Amino acid sequence: MRVLAVMANYDSLGLLPLHVRDQIEDLVAFCERVVVVSTTDYADEADAEWIRARATLVRRENVGYDFYGWKTGLDLVGDELESYDYVITCNDSYVGPLRPLADVFAEMDSRPLDAWGFNFSLRRKPHIQSFFVAYRPWVVRSATFRAFWDRMEPVSDRMQVIGRYEIGLSVALRGAGFRLGGVLEEGPADTRLARLRHWRWAVLRARRAERGRRLKTLVRFAREPWNPNTALADRVLPDARLPVVKLDTLRFDPYQLGSDRLLRACEERWPERFAEVRADLAARSKDYRPRPGELDGPAVPAWPVRAVMGYAR
Repeated sequence: MRVLAVMANYDSLGLLPLHVRDQIEDLVAFCERVVVVSTTDYADEADAEWIRARATLVRRENVGYDFYGWKTGLDLVGDELESYDYVITCNDSYVGPLRPLADVFAEMDSRPLDAWGFNFSLRRKPHIQSFFVAYRPWVVRSATFRAFWDRMEPVSDRMQVIGRYEIGLSVALRGAGFRLGGVLEEGPADTRLARLRHWRWAVLRARRAERGRRLKTLVRFAREPWNPNTALADRVLPDARLPVVKLDTLRFDPYQLGSDRLLRACEERWPERFAEVRADLAARSKDYRPRPGELDGPAVPAWPVRAVMGYAR
């Protein structure tokens, strides 16, 4: 296969962490061409040279989040996009893949999908989470795909980017008749566990709302679909059914699965991949504050949450 990858890169400390180097190495080994679009002001130019020795490096101003970086890379490749069997857009917000990309793509080739990602979420609207998306050539050649990127403007509000671009792209592709999906597929036991965890999360969110709005908040969040990437983060670790671990899952632990426990499990299972992740997270903690409305602190209920929720041992 001829595969192109366009990767968005940013680091708040101006460094190139080990997990990002590993990710680039994996992409270079699997893809015919890799374009890294970076907004990082590298503290050591040797990091930029390391990328240039392996891929095309494009430096740009830090505006528009990852989507404008992907647009920059896709525009650079131009009409050649249509010659690839797959076009990948991804960022550096995860550790992995934890199993070979060739195996993942072989698995996904057997599914009747036109575009897919590591994770498919139903929250808000069904969509592929944008941290890794693979497009088949007929999608790339479509008027819908071209129009989406041609009309894109730099937006620097995270929630607007998610709504207009992450969700918006999936909505547009589905509207054009394309079939979308994700590597991670829930089984019945996964769904039962995720639903329990999500209801608990909704209760905790409601308890943090103003007294007169708690019931309305509970109903709203309890009806929302969950994000399997975070609700099942520990459950999919042993066999890498989700072949990446999102750094935000370890930073924010939105379902309070125990981020330190999750990280220890990763360090034990994949010691080389996670060799410096703990130190990287600590060094950048001041740059990634908890987001408004997210849970923080220890679990509130006094009842045995771990037993009820079926936490992975």
